[in-house]
Amino acid sequence: MNATVKSLILTALVLSVMMTACDTSAKRYERAHTLYEEGTELRSQRLSEEAAEKFLQALELLDKDETDPRTLLLEGQLKDNLGAMYNKHGLFEDALAMHREAIACFRSVNDTTEIMTAMRNCGRVAKSMEQYTDAKRYYDTAFSMATLINDEAMQNDLYLEMGRDYYLPVGNFPKAIDCVTRAMEGGLEGNDLDIAQMTLGVLYYYTDDYETAKTHLNEALRSERAGVRMSVYQTLYAIAYNEGNYQQATDYQDQFTQSLLQVEKEHDSENMQRLKAEYELKAQKSEMELLLRNRSLKLWLIIAAAVIMILFITMMVRKKVSDHKIAVAQFQSQVERDQNRIHELVSDMETLIRTNDDLRRDRQTLSQKDLLMTSKIMGRNKIYATAQGLGDQVTADTMSFALSDADWADFISLTDLVYDGFSQRLLELYPRLSKWDVRICCLSKNGFSNQVISILLDTQTDSYYKRKTRIKQMKMDLGEDTRTFEEIVNAV
Repeated sequence: MNATVKSLILTALVLSVMMTACDTSAKRYERAHTLYEEGTELRSQRLSEEAAEKFLQALELLDKDETDPRTLLLEGQLKDNLGAMYNKHGLFEDALAMHREAIACFRSVNDTTEIMTAMRNCGRVAKSMEQYTDAKRYYDTAFSMATLINDEAMQNDLYLEMGRDYYLPVGNFPKAIDCVTRAMEGGLEGNDLDIAQMTLGVLYYYTDDYETAKTHLNEALRSERAGVRMSVYQTLYAIAYNEGNYQQATDYQDQFTQSLLQVEKEHDSENMQRLKAEYELKAQKSEMELLLRNRSLKLWLIIAAAVIMILFITMMVRKKVSDHKIAVAQFQSQVERDQNRIHELVSDMETLIRTNDDLRRDRQTLSQKDLLMTSKIMGRNKIYATAQGLGDQVTADTMSFALSDADWADFISLTDLVYDGFSQRLLELYPRLSKWDVRICCLSKNGFSNQVISILLDTQTDSYYKRKTRIKQMKMDLGEDTRTFEEIVNAV
């Protein structure tokens, strides 16, 4: 009887320890949902770094293998919000991955509205990466869903974004004007209306209808967003310059520069990078703590099972002393073998973890060495160094440069060295390219932005866009190719 009481007490103690050690999924969900609501409120106040930290904390609390619909829905909402902020701060690959994971969560719970929103967000990221064909595909999918559920507000947003993010970059200006006009007719308000006015102004400028363009651009200047005003002033500058009004063009250029400086302050991504790194470290730490907790729990269960079995055997074979001794010896031997096996498994797991960490560090070291070698090779060239300076900050000092044919020849030679004879392969494919065409292709291959290249060529950004189009259509004979100029160059 005493043995039975002892076994019950031990069982109760083991169960108590197990219940204390476990944190329920329901409690973690409630804390995660509270953090999500706090994050959305911070995001509405345009405090993106603080909001991202709340979303990351909430994501850590959710079970990775949870199949509960409300948990999956919350996980999708958290990842979709994080993707939008990663895109805002230039982390495009991470943003696209977050939106795709969000879509998988929303599909698991069959939430059409959330899938539609995440698809639109994927289109925005693809546009930021200049993958215009993918952007159009995402927008079309979202538009079909909006039409299916009769969401007119989303349809208006998508008309605006398709006109601005797809038809404008690919040069289909009439279709772009039609889409943006439909969006405005649908009742856009606030910042969306300002963006639509700005976009129409740019489109009419490209079609050489300057008066209509100025009407829409002046309407867009009421925007409180520095980025919108910057684009408006850039286009107004081009119109004034083309009309020969150089004094007004100079004024617009000054206003463009002021807006550009304000935009750079608003889009500092250092905090977002820090939060992302902290999240990865916390996630790794959380996985290790969970692994250790599971090991400890398994050990307690093995010990409890061993104690209960020993007590049970003792009660059953008390009258058979000799058989009891043999059974106890066999049991103890089995327990020792099990413990040895457990230690071996733990040791193997730790070895695998260390090996994985070593491999990851080796890959990071190799990647850093490749980047450093490329920087050392190209950094000694005047054109490359000048372009890098323009990419860091456009100032009076960085704008003061003079480039000779020898500098260009050295730049193309170094580009061939880094990219395995790029210019020769380019001319073999497209022999009609001129000397300056090859220089433009080499600048694009090195990853410099449209603004930096247009400054190096001493031309306007819109003129550079037109020149890229002429090269693609007339020199490369790729008028029907849906790829962008940059995609064609990087494929060589």
